[in-house]
Amino acid sequence: MSAGAAPVLTDTLDERLERVETKVEEILGELRRQRLERDRWQELADELAPIAEQAMNLTITRLGSEDFDLADLTSLAEAVVRDASVIEAWIGPLRAMAALAEEVGPLATPAVASLNAWLAKIDERGYFSFAQQAAGVLDNVVSSFSDEDVRLLGDNIVLILQTVKQMTQPEVMGLLGRTALTIQEVETEKAAEPPTTLALLRQLRDPEVRRGLARLLATLRTIGRVPAARAPVPDGDQTDRR
Repeated sequence: MSAGAAPVLTDTLDERLERVETKVEEILGELRRQRLERDRWQELADELAPIAEQAMNLTITRLGSEDFDLADLTSLAEAVVRDASVIEAWIGPLRAMAALAEEVGPLATPAVASLNAWLAKIDERGYFSFAQQAAGVLDNVVSSFSDEDVRLLGDNIVLILQTVKQMTQPEVMGLLGRTALTIQEVETEKAAEPPTTLALLRQLRDPEVRRGLARLLATLRTIGRVPAARAPVPDGDQTDRR
């Protein structure tokens, strides 16, 4: 019988030990929670102590120099005590922001140095001076056009862009380049004698000359199709004509 009762006694001791350990863990958890709560209040007190000291010194100084109603001071103290939880709630985010600033500070230093180096590099290349001169050009353009001119420009911006697109075609740009070179060559040969009529007629035998003349005539025909814009006549001139 003693051999059969030993396991029962052992189980009973194990269960008691488990219950004791559970109670001890609960007590330790409660102690840790109280310690954390006490540390938090202690941190709050440490942070508020300098502020309270400054406020007290300022209050004493003001009370010594001016007249204050004690009821107002009592009301202020009651408001601070009543809103202590609000003040504590504000201190938490401020503490987190300070910690974030401490962590981000070392990371931001290389970024700022890289930004300064990039700004110095583009300054050496002349971007800032170019932007300054471009701002002056833009100011001249803005001051040279009225609101009506800008409105008309907006109405015709599509036509202007289409014209620019056509002018920047490779064929047109090549023609303009060759024309500019030819004009320069003619300017260098300005001292030579002008060609005679017979020499001009002899050049008509050249296919390129005839092709260029045909293009010139086609251009003149296109210009002639555009109706001439009538210039506005002043009121005084109309009166005189009448």
